[in-house]
Amino acid sequence: MKTLLIGINSKYIHPALSIYQLAYNTTYPVTIKEFTIKDSIEKISNYIIDEKPDLVGFSVYIWNINIVKEIIKIIKNKNVKILLGGPEVSFNESDYILNNNVDFVINNEGEESFHLLLDALHKNTSLLDVPNLVYKNNDIIKTKTILPNLDNIKLATTNVLDYKNRIVYLESSRGCPYRCSYCVASTSNKVRMFPLEYILDILKTIMTDQVKTVKFLDRTFNANPTYLTTILDFIEENNISTTFQFEIVVDRLTQDMLDKIKNYKKSTLRFEIGIQSTNDLVNKSIRRNQDMNKVKENILYLNTIPNIELHVDLIAGLPFETKDSFKNSFNETFSLFSKELQLGFLKFLKGTHLMSLIDEHEYIYDSNPPYEIIQNKYLTKEDLEEIHMVEETLEKFYNLGIFKNYWNYFKNNQLKDYYQFFLDLYNYSISKDFSFLKYQVIDLFILLDSFNQEYFSNIYSKLHELLLIDYYTFFKTKPKLWGSSTLTKEEKQLIYPYIVSKVMNYTVEDLYRYALVFSLEKELLVVIYKDFKCTHFIIEK
Repeated sequence: MKTLLIGINSKYIHPALSIYQLAYNTTYPVTIKEFTIKDSIEKISNYIIDEKPDLVGFSVYIWNINIVKEIIKIIKNKNVKILLGGPEVSFNESDYILNNNVDFVINNEGEESFHLLLDALHKNTSLLDVPNLVYKNNDIIKTKTILPNLDNIKLATTNVLDYKNRIVYLESSRGCPYRCSYCVASTSNKVRMFPLEYILDILKTIMTDQVKTVKFLDRTFNANPTYLTTILDFIEENNISTTFQFEIVVDRLTQDMLDKIKNYKKSTLRFEIGIQSTNDLVNKSIRRNQDMNKVKENILYLNTIPNIELHVDLIAGLPFETKDSFKNSFNETFSLFSKELQLGFLKFLKGTHLMSLIDEHEYIYDSNPPYEIIQNKYLTKEDLEEIHMVEETLEKFYNLGIFKNYWNYFKNNQLKDYYQFFLDLYNYSISKDFSFLKYQVIDLFILLDSFNQEYFSNIYSKLHELLLIDYYTFFKTKPKLWGSSTLTKEEKQLIYPYIVSKVMNYTVEDLYRYALVFSLEKELLVVIYKDFKCTHFIIEK
């Protein structure tokens, strides 16, 4: 019997870890093949047909469910049994079996179930003893639901093809202690931990291999403080160059934990923090209990630590969140100045408590993946379209991270309404026929500079200088000139010796070969591009 597992990823760097997990936890031979959503349905289908498997399995998510459905239509008549698993099929299994020509669905965690299914198919024995399985035998049959003992589950993190050049996914736990209405993780409130020594062994391999990024899949990494501190201490002790990402509940970090994190010097850590809303009524309605004062206090503290990057999330469209309430949530969250602010839109995921709130809050949402909100009783379709405009400019003019000095100015001279800033910038870009789909970095600077000239005329000169610094320090080699002319030949002869007297590690010859120098109002901006590195200095005239 030949078994084939197919992963269809959103991008190459995001591996289909789930199919590696299934293959690693069975003694039966399994062939793994990964594609991305950019690969054609014909290409994927032809590969499956050419392989002639007896059983083909797909891990199904919101980004690939429609592709999988089309592939099933093509391959179903090729004498192959079809298995589905993953969050997109774990809460309406019968529909897929009855309406999509699927033979088996594994819901929940699948490692033990997959092995037992293969065992039953190989030996032609009953499927009733295969847990978490749904199949058709005259009637739809659902077997018992279990959660496997994690002591018996092997992690396939380093089995992934070309894993050193992709984002590495790692779990130290499964389940979530919280019950957020919109989240699939809320369906499993029991948190179970993998053996700590096993996790540390995998971490040591990953760090030795110097992979670029590791993302922990734990829904709440600080649910177990012992695991949190032990793993972070181990990373600090052994890390060479890897960045680690964790989802944390920030208001549950104690001062001792914060101080401990502040003392880490070697490790680059990225914390993903779901704020979702700053409105207590909204949070209560979705079963989130968070101390907003503590959230803000801890984020501001973490922002002072150089090797910590914070990515915070908001969700537009939650119950009771009007446009004014959302604007307030946005402005409060943005004013914390984390490295990134992801503005997401409420999605209606199967199995979540949110599905039971649709009528109460008059939700209308897209029936196609990713099942995004269209409107509710608090936000019109037009309101949400406006928030999408804000999100688009936020991504380009803040989250890209290329306007650091510019935003540092506003960090110290705060705007009253950041939401309105991004909305005005969007409308301004439309008036200038700016394309968000096709742009170069220089285009963003030109647009923002022009916007500043119109909307911040009283401080335009200062903002222009900050954009100059941001632009010329963004590149590793000399970029296309923008915003200011460089020094004339005569000015260089006068000024270069002065610069060298202030910057001892460079010669006048270095400046001629590698530098761009700009005269600001009170200072000189010196940018040196050498060995594909950019170094800059601000020198008083």
